[in-house]
Amino acid sequence: MSRIAIALLTAAALAAPAMAQSADTNFNGPFIGAQLGWQQDRQSLTTGTVPPITTRARGDGFAYGGQLGYDFNLGSAVLGVEASLTGRTGSNRFPTFDLEAGRTINVTARAGWLVTPEGLLYARGGYSNARYTVANNVLRLADVSENRDGYTVGAGYEHMLAKNVSARIEYNYSDFGNDSLPGIGGPATLNYHRHAVMTGVNFRF
Repeated sequence: MSRIAIALLTAAALAAPAMAQSADTNFNGPFIGAQLGWQQDRQSLTTGTVPPITTRARGDGFAYGGQLGYDFNLGSAVLGVEASLTGRTGSNRFPTFDLEAGRTINVTARAGWLVTPEGLLYARGGYSNARYTVANNVLRLADVSENRDGYTVGAGYEHMLAKNVSARIEYNYSDFGNDSLPGIGGPATLNYHRHAVMTGVNFRF
């Protein structure tokens, strides 16, 4: 065997443990980061009249915020937990009032598969709490704000850009249940849904 072949085999043998160690240390440990993207709130208002009348509204907005969490690298899989705080711009308009979206708190778990040593394909889900305000009421009542509990689920992809820096893109769907509002002919039901596409960057320790 030539000295060149021996050198190549030796280099490969030394590089293999190093590559494995690098893969094991990706997506492992605590992180903190920032996120921004597009968010669309969708609501439907069903009146208590006979027959019921349903009015739908959707509003796009710019979403922004931050997150912190912890990942556990299990080899080919990654498990993690994350808490995030986001805000958004814009509001939804109904004929008799505006519905403004405020801050949102998410606490989620995620599970993913390492498609490459630097690339993680994952799904997430967990608890979500969003603040909404009913404003500009035609009855001239004061604005009413409430925090609504719900859930969020989604999927995304995260990639290591450097040893301690990663970037991601993900889609999330959130449901915040139904609300009962006073209305002509009886209570009206307001339903809350949200779609979001977010990008983010994480700094890992």
